[in-house]
Amino acid sequence: MTHIVGKDAVETLSPSLVLTFRALIASIALVSFVMIKEKRINLFTGIGRKDILRLILLGFLNIPINQFLYLEGLKYTTPANSALLYAMTPAIVFLLAIRVHWEKLNWKKTSGIAIAFIGVAIIMFEHGATFDSANTKGNILIFIAVIAWSLFTLLGKPLVPKYGALRVTALHMLFGTLIYLPIGLSNFELREVSSVTNSLWLEIIYLGLLASCVNYALWYYALGKLETSKVAIFQNLQPVLTTIIALILGKVFLTPELFGGGALALVGVLLVERG
Repeated sequence: MTHIVGKDAVETLSPSLVLTFRALIASIALVSFVMIKEKRINLFTGIGRKDILRLILLGFLNIPINQFLYLEGLKYTTPANSALLYAMTPAIVFLLAIRVHWEKLNWKKTSGIAIAFIGVAIIMFEHGATFDSANTKGNILIFIAVIAWSLFTLLGKPLVPKYGALRVTALHMLFGTLIYLPIGLSNFELREVSSVTNSLWLEIIYLGLLASCVNYALWYYALGKLETSKVAIFQNLQPVLTTIIALILGKVFLTPELFGGGALALVGVLLVERG
């Protein structure tokens, strides 16, 4: 649902404005909630210097890179494509983990990664598009966002047992918002804000509260309780549901490339998880 709402928002407003409001809503809501829940004003109590630096990095990876490139890419591609590209997260996390944790490859993981990337290539160049086409541009931007999200997932997981999913989510969101705010405000136009309708405000609030606050907190909470592969199985339901909803709403049309590429990507990711 997030991909569909996001697409609708960036078709009317600039991605920069959408992200400015989304980040502000999410960070204010999360920080306020954690302060009330934990009955403390200083959320940095007990956090080591190295972990604070990691939280700053997580904020940078999530908001200025992941969220901005995601919203920018949605201007040019479809909600179904973006959801399928985000389903690649487990495969990319594993590739990153090979370098960070020296994970070992086996035939299932190797073939799964190859199949998944073939599927992604088919989706990216749907309808025989070239690098110059708008659809491919959007897919590439979102794929870079997925890489940032995967690194965000890998680096953030060790902090959850130490400080809790809510606190980690609130602090990285706060840092990410502070980093992005000068960029967002530099592109701020009062004329564009005055054109925001009530329905668009509801979409922005949805992106800030549900897609950012609830989604990220649940993502880190699940990663803290379960193996990454088990969490990813539930994430792989997202592109299927997004595509079905988008088809019903007429936001996307099923093509052989979307069906075939999406199927290959999901099969490849499942092989990586089972490997």
